[in-house]
Amino acid sequence: MSRLEPPQITVQLYSLRDALEADFEGTLRKVAEIGFACVEPAGYHDHKPSEVAKLFAELQLTAPSAHSALPIGDAKNEMIETALELGHRYLITGGPPGWQDNYSTTDEVKAIAEHYCIAADNAAAHGLQVGYHNHDWDLAEFDGRPAYQTFLAHTPKNVLWQADLFWIARAGIDPIAFLQEIGSRGKVLHFKDGHLADRDITPPFLPAGQGELDLIAAAKAANYAEYIAVELDEYDGDMLTAVEESYVYLTQNKIALLNK
Repeated sequence: MSRLEPPQITVQLYSLRDALEADFEGTLRKVAEIGFACVEPAGYHDHKPSEVAKLFAELQLTAPSAHSALPIGDAKNEMIETALELGHRYLITGGPPGWQDNYSTTDEVKAIAEHYCIAADNAAAHGLQVGYHNHDWDLAEFDGRPAYQTFLAHTPKNVLWQADLFWIARAGIDPIAFLQEIGSRGKVLHFKDGHLADRDITPPFLPAGQGELDLIAAAKAANYAEYIAVELDEYDGDMLTAVEESYVYLTQNKIALLNK
């Protein structure tokens, strides 16, 4: 398919966690000044959802996606109420429940997939979707099959997959082929860049366009993307500058557009 409209640019606020912890409001103001109209929270740094919603409204920021726990079990109501208050539509986990400890066999991946199926049903009743964000270790093979393919095979297509292009490439998988494989699950993507060949460089992350990934080519395969996020897990420099440089690269190359 060919995309009718380019995706909007957003920023995964985990990148700015230290700055947000020190000055939540001031950092969000700087994010808005850069030009972002969307953000992707990963926690609210001890602020009440009502306080965050008020600040977002003042700064003309929206948060269509967020990293959060799954809306299941005792956390279900809180997750859904928070999402609705802050205008989230896509609730994406930063990794599987239990992380690597519960993600080492095919049967464990199937069991985890079942949690996402339950969460998807709970979320759908409120017009929300859930999703999964990958690293590199969760792209390993178990029993001769990539674990992510097992996950996809055991979840409905309304369970999103937030492809992190850096970690996909780091795992030895072609990001373009991966985006084509996940298809309509790829509504919210992380266009992360960095060093791939030299694994001794730490941290390996760089502003978008300064690393070894071909983000322009990948964008041409992101046909279902509604939002493309700036993210750096860490950076050997000023993080806010790196976020701004990523914003400039992604928007100037029309990988993602501002819509404010």
